Amino acid sequence: MFIQRHGILVLVISRLTNILRIRVKRPLPLEIVFLLLGINFSGAQVSITKSSAGWKATNGNIHIDIGRSSGTVQLRSLRREGGEEWAVSGSRLVSFPDKTSKDYQFLDDAISDAPKDGRQLTLRFKSGSGGIFSLMLTLYPTNAVIETKAKLENQGQKPLLLDSHIDPLSLTLKDSPADLRAYSSVQGHFGFQAAGNLSSAREFRDWVVLENSLSGEAALIGGEPGLGVLGWKATTQPSGGGMMVRAGTVLLKDKAGAPPPEFELAPGESVETPLTFLALAKGDTDVVGNEAFRYLKKYIFLTPLPDAPFATYCIWLTQKNSEVLLLRELDLAQRVGFDVFYHDATWNEGASVVPGMNDWTEGLGNYNENKEKFPQGLRNLSDQVHAHGMKFGLWVDPGNVDAALVESGQIPKDWLAEIDGKPLGEKHPSLTPTRQLCLGNPKVVTWIKKQLADLIEKYNLDWIKWDPSATVSYECNRTDHGHGKTDGAYAAYRGRQEIMRYLMERFPKLSGFECDPSLLYARVNPGPQGLLPGGYTNEFITGPMVSPNVWGSLAAAGVGDAKGDSLTARWYSASSLDYYLRKHFTHGISFGNINGMSAQFLSAAPAGYIEAFQRNLLFFKEYRHLLFEDVYHLKPQAAGWSSLQYVKDDSTESVVFIFRDKSESADTTIALRGLDSKAKYRVTSLNDRPGRDRILTGEALTNGISEHLPNEWLAKGDSSLMNSEFADQLNYGSDILLLKRLD
Repeated sequence: MFIQRHGILVLVISRLTNILRIRVKRPLPLEIVFLLLGINFSGAQVSITKSSAGWKATNGNIHIDIGRSSGTVQLRSLRREGGEEWAVSGSRLVSFPDKTSKDYQFLDDAISDAPKDGRQLTLRFKSGSGGIFSLMLTLYPTNAVIETKAKLENQGQKPLLLDSHIDPLSLTLKDSPADLRAYSSVQGHFGFQAAGNLSSAREFRDWVVLENSLSGEAALIGGEPGLGVLGWKATTQPSGGGMMVRAGTVLLKDKAGAPPPEFELAPGESVETPLTFLALAKGDTDVVGNEAFRYLKKYIFLTPLPDAPFATYCIWLTQKNSEVLLLRELDLAQRVGFDVFYHDATWNEGASVVPGMNDWTEGLGNYNENKEKFPQGLRNLSDQVHAHGMKFGLWVDPGNVDAALVESGQIPKDWLAEIDGKPLGEKHPSLTPTRQLCLGNPKVVTWIKKQLADLIEKYNLDWIKWDPSATVSYECNRTDHGHGKTDGAYAAYRGRQEIMRYLMERFPKLSGFECDPSLLYARVNPGPQGLLPGGYTNEFITGPMVSPNVWGSLAAAGVGDAKGDSLTARWYSASSLDYYLRKHFTHGISFGNINGMSAQFLSAAPAGYIEAFQRNLLFFKEYRHLLFEDVYHLKPQAAGWSSLQYVKDDSTESVVFIFRDKSESADTTIALRGLDSKAKYRVTSLNDRPGRDRILTGEALTNGISEHLPNEWLAKGDSSLMNSEFADQLNYGSDILLLKRLD
């Protein structure tokens, strides 16, 4: 393996022997070469060892000890290096989802290599009914994280009835409910929020952090969100003074008032879960979140493209010869500074040409360009976008088609997703009726792969927005699609995953897929948007001229901690515009005309709004590379303020967002995090003009930096018109601090 990874070793050895005047008849041992070169690989090794008593696995950051006894396995220890014990020794490690049989006995084990220098321990169990359950535990060279997956095979003669979810993570924590605090996602808030006590059974439909108030450690439990097809959940249950935790993939959705659904696994079939993981750290939710995110970035996510996260302009119309208006808007998009200019729905043949009617489903499923809208062709629009220095993309909804295309025979009827013989589809007053394709059907998957690949090549696409807007349900129960009565959603998940894998391998510079998250195959939103650092979030916003952000009201609704408040005036100061836009520019962003109307173009906004957008996008490009780094949710001393900090794990750079959210106090102090206390930092405020930087020590910044908002000049300027009508603007304010460590 070293020879493959270090192809220059022969040259290195040759030069070493020349330097040292050593005459050798054969190459030096690798250990001696590494010693002479000062290379140390001891910190990047995963060790999984087997003994008669069980298995031990470690990467130097996390340790797991598994015991074996009488056909079963138990968790004996789980802890981070130098940390407290988390596990109840001898507790159950495996949760079998098989309702048919519970007599699973240990069968065998295997230790194997995993990608990126990881190592995997596979434990297999067999039941008398022919079920083979495999638990796969993977460690990578860095981070206090253990990754788990599970697979169930039916080698019997009869179907196996399974739970609606399979949990590859199942363990019992030694901590009592009184010692643990739960944190998870809350609508409208970024980061982990308090989620109540754990004194009774709890269920979390998103990633969850369990924080131990006594040891000061935290465990983050997360996993594959399921591409919008499957679900994910974690459950906690007090158990004998400890806490039983299970987490994994939801294969079937519960229906209100109905008995829990069962997943039927036919003879010869198998089902494998996506990954689930557990991260440990000393600290709060931010610290353990950063530990998990570093693991995801290094071993799971696709590598971000240069200059990501992108600022994208999503634009579309329902009228003839729309390319004239689009090309005119393209000049503005270039001047403002967008990275991507992409066409949303209705670019295809047969799409609606009635201005402002918002019928984006007409013609859906026809992958030919609409000549009425693009007389010169979509490739011309693509070429024009590229000539303006931007990436070009298209919206797609591959799983849904115009019902008329099915009725005409253009789309085969046996491709349709059905539940009990009834085709799935969408009927909406403003839309053409649709039919849903079964992504669990191999024929459909093959067809979609070809359509999208041809589309990317024909129009030279850099960006794909996969947006399943018309999907009703993925749980097709036809049995002629290659899946059974109950595993339609699982088959659809595998089908969509296969399409995305194919596209990313064939087109490695492709980006997009921002509507439904995937840890493995999405570059924009690979996981829960509210929990991961903001670089991977690509929020869609519109300007102040459309509902809900109507011109005349800079609504803060939906913008962080200011949700529900609004600024109402006839004009807005630079400070107010910056506050509104900076709330969005804490992560990747898409601006667009959401209803397909030219009245919603950015060019239709007032000139002051456009200038503010351009100003903040210019600043965004100075710090956006930091939005993939560690994140801290800071706690300003004054009530009614919020602050967010991104910082490199080597503490060399940081960006700090500070917001006064209608606070009665104009002053506060904020303690920064993740900095080198012994270093000096150049601190640049984006509210100040160039040349007014400050030099502060890391110690001073972590003790607290003072902030006064709004900036008086940005709020009032040279005007004397600031009267009571505009007084509420003075209760809002923002600042962005850029920090660079001085060597």
